[in-house]
Amino acid sequence: MSLCPHATLLNLANFEQGTPREEIARLRKNHRLTWQEDEYANGGHWLVLHKSDIDKVLKTQADFSNNFGPLLEDIPAEFLEQQQQSMTFQDPPAHRNYRTLVDFAFRPKALAAREPEMRAMAREIIDKVIDKGECEFVEEVALQLPMQVMYSLLGVQKKDFKRVVELTNTLALASDPDYAQERNDGFVAAMELISFGEALAADHRINPRDSITMQVLESELEGHTLTDTDFGRFFLNLIVGGMETTRNTISFLIHELIKHPDQYDKLQADLSLVPNAVEEILRYRNTVIYVRRTATRDLEF
Repeated sequence: MSLCPHATLLNLANFEQGTPREEIARLRKNHRLTWQEDEYANGGHWLVLHKSDIDKVLKTQADFSNNFGPLLEDIPAEFLEQQQQSMTFQDPPAHRNYRTLVDFAFRPKALAAREPEMRAMAREIIDKVIDKGECEFVEEVALQLPMQVMYSLLGVQKKDFKRVVELTNTLALASDPDYAQERNDGFVAAMELISFGEALAADHRINPRDSITMQVLESELEGHTLTDTDFGRFFLNLIVGGMETTRNTISFLIHELIKHPDQYDKLQADLSLVPNAVEEILRYRNTVIYVRRTATRDLEF
């Protein structure tokens, strides 16, 4: 394995203008694996750069575990144990079992029944900004749609919207001083989102209502129904996975359309191109830049 003398890729400043594609391409051309220093996790990481090697790491859970989390940072011990019970920290078969709940909760037939409600939300969001001539797109549009859809599906009350958004921002953007004073604030926010999910589950048991939360609580996982704490962890995964990534994808889409007005004109002229445009922005501006796996033993790769 070759050592990289300059830890460039893991410097967050290199992502201020988007994914540093040229740097990644340069690393990939010259290395299959390379070490880069990182102050947040045991001194550094091995970067795995070729698809066949990436596939091997992701598919060999016995050697490369997800149990220490998907983030570059090492999670403090006081938070790690709780997080390890959640889906995004689990390896198969536990991870697969939780995924069945996600598949059940967001099955196409159930979402299709709620499509008119979601379309109405989208129209209302656009109607609020369309006559202003300009808007702060991320906050006023890109955030609003996944937030309102997710919260409606999960049965979150409107009075709690602002608090959950603040916690999600702190968790996902803890490296940004605009959202957190220190990185540890993000781990604290994750715990608070779990607690909120627990309270949401408890409220649904007392006040049953038509929501994905109610359906999940009534379902079984390995022959058992979820406890409030189980649902709290599940809630954390759904909120971060469903809201943060969607907000970023919508924001990236409008950014690219502004940069490429000819593509925007094509979409306006032919709405049948929209489904492919969605797939293309997911490919071109993937919101997940990396995933971490932790070696379970010393080994040669």
